Parts: sequence; C-alpha cells; structure tokens
Amino acid sequence: MEEDYIPSLFDKDDEEGYGPTDLLGQLENFRQQWKQELMKKHNDTNDSNTNANQTPTVEEEAKFLFYKGMKLEQSGHLYEAIKYYREATHLDSEIEFKCYSSGKSPRERQESESSVGSIDQDEILDDDMVTHFQKLQIDHRKICQQQFEQNATHISVLPVELLIYIFKWVVSPDLDIKQLEILSEVSRGFHICARDDGIWRQICSRTWGPNTGKLRKYVSWRNMFINRPHVLFNGCYISRTSYMRVGEKSLDSFYKPWHLVEYFRYMRFFPDGVMLMISSSEDPYTTLSKLRSQSTREQGLLIGRYRFNGDRITSVLKRVKTKDSTLNYYPRKRQPRQQVDPNDMEQTFQVMYIHPAGKIYNCPPPTDELMLSFTDGITQTP
Repeated sequence: MEEDYIPSLFDKDDEEGYGPTDLLGQLENFRQQWKQELMKKHNDTNDSNTNANQTPTVEEEAKFLFYKGMKLEQSGHLYEAIKYYREATHLDSEIEFKCYSSGKSPRERQESESSVGSIDQDEILDDDMVTHFQKLQIDHRKICQQQFEQNATHISVLPVELLIYIFKWVVSPDLDIKQLEILSEVSRGFHICARDDGIWRQICSRTWGPNTGKLRKYVSWRNMFINRPHVLFNGCYISRTSYMRVGEKSLDSFYKPWHLVEYFRYMRFFPDGVMLMISSSEDPYTTLSKLRSQSTREQGLLIGRYRFNGDRITSVLKRVKTKDSTLNYYPRKRQPRQQVDPNDMEQTFQVMYIHPAGKIYNCPPPTDELMLSFTDGITQTP
C-alpha cells in the first residue's frame, strides 16, 4: 500500500519553486494586510463615536434645559424658569431626580443606590432591622411600590414632605403612638418616614411640655421618648385593690365570717394635662366606657390636672358634682345650715413609676402593680 505523500514547505524540488524566503515574504505581506484592516476598522469606530458624541442625547438636552431653568430661578426669573422646566420634563419625566443624583458625592450616591429598593429583605436580620433602616436615605420614588393597577393616584406619587405631614395627622393630638408603629410596618419607606425626627420631636414636646429639655444624652427624639419616664395616652391604667373585712357577729361563737372586698381604681391621662380618676367595684368593661372623653360626668369621678415632677406625677383632682334629683317641697321654710358635702374635696396624690414594667419601659403598668401614695387634702366649700 502506497503511503500518502505530504510535500514539505522547504522542499527545493517542488515544481512551483517555493522556498523558505518566499514563504516568509508571504507571511509578512499577510501581517501587513491584517494590520491595515484592523487600523481601518478602528478608525471607522472612532468616527462613529465622534459623530455620536457630537449629537447630544435626549437626556443631555433635558439636563441642559433643566440647569438653565435653575439658573433663571436663582436669578429671580421664575416665569422663564418654568418654561425651561416644562421643556426638560417633556423630554425626560425623571430629569429632576437624575440631576439631583448627579450632584451627589460618590459616597452619597452609593448609599442612595443601596437604599430601600435594592436591598434583599432576606439579608436583613430582625434585630438589626431598625438600625439598618435608619441608615437608609429616603427616595421619593421608592417609598412604596404599587402592587395592583388602579385609575386613582397612588400614594407612592406623593413627595416625602407631604407623606410625613400625613404621618403627623396619624399621631393626632391624642398622641396615638401605636397607630404610628402599625403604619411603619407597611413598607420600608413608611418605616423610615415613621422614624422622622420632626414627628418624634413634636411627640416629646406634647408629652412633657416645657419640661422637655434638650437632646443631649439621647441619640434621637424617639430614643428620648422610649428611655424617659412618661405615661401612655391610648388606654386606661387600672389598679386592683383587695382587703379582708370582718363580717357581722352571730350567735354561733365558732363561726367568724370574713369578707374579701375587691375594687378597682381607674386612671386616664390626656396629652393636654387633664386626668380622670374613678374608683368602682364594677367590672372594668362597664367602667372603661365612662372614661373615653373629658366631658364625662359620673358620680364619684375625680377630674383635675397633672404635671411631671421627675419620675413622679403630681395631680390635683376635684370630685365632680352631680345634680340632686330631690325636689324642695318647702321653699319658704328656712333651711338649716348645710354640712360639708363629702363630694366637695380635693385630693393630691403622686404616682410612682415602676421601670421596667414588662416590655413597656418607663411607663406605669396598667395592672395592680401600680404603686400609689395618696396625700388627701379636704377643702370645705360653702
């Protein structure tokens, strides 16, 4: 069997007469042609990039118009500035946010990019959630995201300032902190808005009034409200008291009756400094409805004002007068001198704080653990 013959490149007996010198020359020519083609492609790419750079994009035109409007607004020409703002917004609806982001430092931009929308919820532990969210910057486009399509305007369109103003209305003059905490669980953006210092500063000023003081030894106003002694306004404090009383004597000397007496003392605090107090042996569910408003007038109700004195509360209360339903059948007859009505008295008492009280720190617990020390001063009224 005849073997296949492969001619060598360096074979001098070849019919075409190719030698080593001719082969090297062909390789050199191939290299030159290849380099020329690469240079030509590179020049074509540069020309296309130059043409692309010479023609501004829509975003650049919008930025140019927006910055020009800013200069006119700073110089006092508001109407001309509005014209440029409209043209820039017509070209790019998000040009304001882009200009704001481009003016930030790289560090601030990095923190903004790693804010509410770009963080995986699984990567955050429950213990570090509050600390981590407080470091996030508020992005007005990412306060919350719309889950379902709707024709009405979604709340995510509102700016941050208006949303914080709504949060202040949620707190209301009654200082309903519970509703604020529930609202903060809606989204990460709501959680950040609920931690705004302006909201908690207003809460602290309404809680302690002139005795609020300055923010020195506390990290934030919310930290002051948590760590400083205060009362809760969204409920009623109940103190249960029980004692033993000797019963009536009987003929049987071997039987000595004893009675277990139990009653409740209810206290309700309001943010404007008003306090209601009533003692009753009835079930708490029937008595709590009487303390919903300050205009309540029930027999045995004490009403007055309170103020903070360190870790104590001092209050001056007066018993509410109820109208006498009995009729005067002898109006002309001289009435005897009336005795002092036991309902016309004032009671001054102090409420001692117990902290911590379970999970609620620096708040008197609404149970029978509330310690009270009374100093009663009876004032006769004619």
